[in-house]
Amino acid sequence: MASTRAQRILHPARPVFRWAPLGLAAALLAACGGGDDNNGSTPPPAVGVFTVGGDVAGLGAGKAVTLQNLGTDDLTVSTNGNFVFNTRMDRGVAYAVTIKAQPAGQRCTVAQGTGTATANVSNVQVRCENLAAATFTVGGAVTGLTGNGLVLQNNGRDDLGVAANGGFSFATPLAGGAAYAVTVKTQPSGQGCTVANGTGTVGSAHVTTVEVSCTTAAAALPEGDWKQGQCSLARPGVWGRFLWRIVRQSDVRATVAQGLLTYTNAECSGQGTLAGPLTDLGVFSFDRNGSTATATAFWSTWVTPSGLTSRSVWTRKGAYLCVFGDSTPTVFPTAASAEAYADLIIPNKTCYTQN
Repeated sequence: MASTRAQRILHPARPVFRWAPLGLAAALLAACGGGDDNNGSTPPPAVGVFTVGGDVAGLGAGKAVTLQNLGTDDLTVSTNGNFVFNTRMDRGVAYAVTIKAQPAGQRCTVAQGTGTATANVSNVQVRCENLAAATFTVGGAVTGLTGNGLVLQNNGRDDLGVAANGGFSFATPLAGGAAYAVTVKTQPSGQGCTVANGTGTVGSAHVTTVEVSCTTAAAALPEGDWKQGQCSLARPGVWGRFLWRIVRQSDVRATVAQGLLTYTNAECSGQGTLAGPLTDLGVFSFDRNGSTATATAFWSTWVTPSGLTSRSVWTRKGAYLCVFGDSTPTVFPTAASAEAYADLIIPNKTCYTQN
C-alpha cells in the first residue's frame, strides 16, 4: 500500500506512532401531501377514523398487486379502480404507501403515496405498465428507515431513492438469467443501511427477496474492549496482544485508550491479563459513514492528547474492526474501497475482535 497506509501503533510504555490498521469503529420522515384539513369550524374527528386509499390504473386482467402502508397492512388489489387500506389512521399520523409485490409481467409505481392524515386520503395513485416479454423487476423491502436520503442501486446504476419502509423495486427490469447486485449508494442521514440477499440471478419471476435494514449510525460504532488478532512475544515467556478500550461519547465521537493483554503461551489463548495502565490515544470525531452489503465504514479525524491530528477510517466487517490511516483527500472514498483494504489486512491479524 502507499506510504500513507504504513502502520503506526502506540506502545503503552513508550508511545511511538506507526500508521497501520489500528482496529475498531433523524430526522423523522418528512411527510408531505395528504388529505385536506377541515376549516376549523367543526371539532377534530375521533382518532382512528381516517382511511388511506386511492386508485389503481393499468393493472392487467387476472393480475394482482400487493400494496403496503407504513411497511404493514398488506392489501392485494386485483382490479383497476379505487382501493382503501383496512387500517384507519389517527389525525396527524404519517402514511407511506409502497408496493410490496409486483404483478406478473408488470411494474407498478406509486405517486402521492406519502403524507399526513388530516382527513380521508383518497389521492394515492398506483400506475401499472407492462414489462417487455420475459423481463422481471428486482426489489424487496426496507426496514428501520427513519432518516432521509437513502439511495439504492442495482448493478452499479438504476438509482432508486427510498423515502419509507416497505416494498421497493428498481425501474429497470432484467431478463431472465441476468445477474443483479443491489447496493447502498447513499446512506440516509444519521443512519447506516445494509443489504441482505442482494445478489443473484433473475429467474422466471420478479425478485422480491432483497432485504435492506437500516439502523442509527451509532448502533454500528464499536465500543468496549477490542483485542488485536496478532500475538507477539512481549518478553521471555510472555506474549501479548494490543487492546483498545473504546468509549463512545456520542453518535459521532469516541475516545480510545490502548493497553497490552499478556499471555503465558505463544498462541495468546485464554483470557489474558491487562499489563499496566492504559495509554490515552485521544479522540476520534466521525464526519460520515457508508455501508456495503457486508461492511460499514466510518471516516474520522483523530486528535491525539499531544494535539497531533490525522485522518482515519474505521471499518467493521463481521466480527472484525479494522482501523487504518487516511489522508486528505481520502484514499478510501467509498465503503467498498475501505472494505477491500480490510479484506487485505484481516488475514495479517492486524484487525481487532471484541474481547
